[in-house]
Amino acid sequence: MEAVGTRVHGLQRALAAGAVIATLPVLLWTLTSYLLPLHVLTAMSVAIPLFLPRRPSTFARASVIVALGLVALGLPGFLFGMFLFWPSALLLLLAAFADPRLRPVSAKIMGTVGGLTAAWFLAAFGSFFWHFSIAPALAEPHTYRAVSDPDTFYAELGKHDERLKRLGATSVTGAASEDLLYLEVRFPDDFSEARRATLKREIEKLPGISRVDLCPVRDCG
Repeated sequence: MEAVGTRVHGLQRALAAGAVIATLPVLLWTLTSYLLPLHVLTAMSVAIPLFLPRRPSTFARASVIVALGLVALGLPGFLFGMFLFWPSALLLLLAAFADPRLRPVSAKIMGTVGGLTAAWFLAAFGSFFWHFSIAPALAEPHTYRAVSDPDTFYAELGKHDERLKRLGATSVTGAASEDLLYLEVRFPDDFSEARRATLKREIEKLPGISRVDLCPVRDCG
């Protein structure tokens, strides 16, 4: 049996590990973003206490310092998603004091709170990621995106709307991406293949249209 105070208790290490695990969804969310380097550095700081398993007092101080740093960065860095590290901050604060050898009752409470916090955050992030990333990627597109010539884009937009809605389109809007202008034509989810094909042919006949493709749900809704 370990002597009291010679090693960081397993519950504290588990909470600190949970803090690190809670950073993984954040990194996944910014995997293709310019924010990834910032978030990777932040996630690395969260792991610092785990490298101090034989120094309980240092482990506790490091956990508190990193946790308070995450909380402090969350407000000014709100627009950069730094607030997403607050669950990790809470887990680190709990890890600093959840030593059953010193606090038998409160340590169990803190362990329970930490477990519930980690489970809630991972479930919430999983639901968010499914709804906004995975589900749109799997959904069947219901919008045609047509590349339009700039000279006819604005002048003909109203005429396009009237003409295409007679063929079943639910909305006809203009959009811009990089250096291209698009005509986005949405149609009902239950549109038959034949009606889709007819609508596409009519879009291709419009003046100034050079290419018509189905637009993924994640891009066109």
